[in-house]
This record gives sequence, C-alpha cells and structure tokens, in this order.
Amino acid sequence: MATRETFPTFGDKKRKALDAYKKFVSQGVTTPDALDLNDPDVIEATRLFNEWDLEQTERQDPRRHNFEKTKFYVDAGFTDPHYLAEVLQWLSLDSDDLGKDDNDPALVQLRQDYADEIRKIRKKLSQEDN
Repeated sequence: MATRETFPTFGDKKRKALDAYKKFVSQGVTTPDALDLNDPDVIEATRLFNEWDLEQTERQDPRRHNFEKTKFYVDAGFTDPHYLAEVLQWLSLDSDDLGKDDNDPALVQLRQDYADEIRKIRKKLSQEDN
C-alpha cells in the first residue's frame, strides 16, 4: 500500500512560527521587543517567521501580506499594552491607506478584517485598563 506524501501548507508555516512565539508568551514575555535576539529559541522562532513571511510575500497580495504580518505577534499572544497600542496605530494607518472599491471583494474583505482586528485590540486594551 502506497503512502501519501504530504507537503507543508501555507498555514503550517504560519502555525509553526506562531507556536514558536507562543512559547515565549507562556513564559511570561508580553512584547516581542523583550526577546533576547541571541537566544537560540528566539533565533529559531525568527527563522520560522522569516520562512513564513517569504512564502507569504510570494503568494499573497501585498496588502493582505502587510495586514497578516502586522498582526502576527498579537496572534501569537503578546499583550503588552504599549506594544498593542503601537500595533493598533499601524493597523489604523494602513487601513486608512487602503482606499475603497466596493467592486473588489478581496479589498472589501481586507477592510473588514482590519476593522475586526482593530476592535479586537481595542477590547484587549480596555480590559487592561480595568
């Protein structure tokens, strides 16, 4: 019986990179800025991120790529309020630059995704204030 060979999918690379960073979050690190760039685990996580990033650059629309990359560390679970405020600002500026074209379904979806992510981060920040 022949075995089916499996190839990594686009989501597999992102998931591996996210998991590598979630390890630091589970250790109490709240911002990617606090990571020791000389730590072998951080070096490996960065390698995984760069591998995913390169693949995404080649496969996705640059606007979608920018969005996914901007929110990556938030998806990994980093929660530092100063870092989240920075990401919120980047997302807001980027979403303002998208423009509007109701005849472009990908753009309409991307604008919605930006709005959803901005709301999610604002909610996290408001929970930090309580």
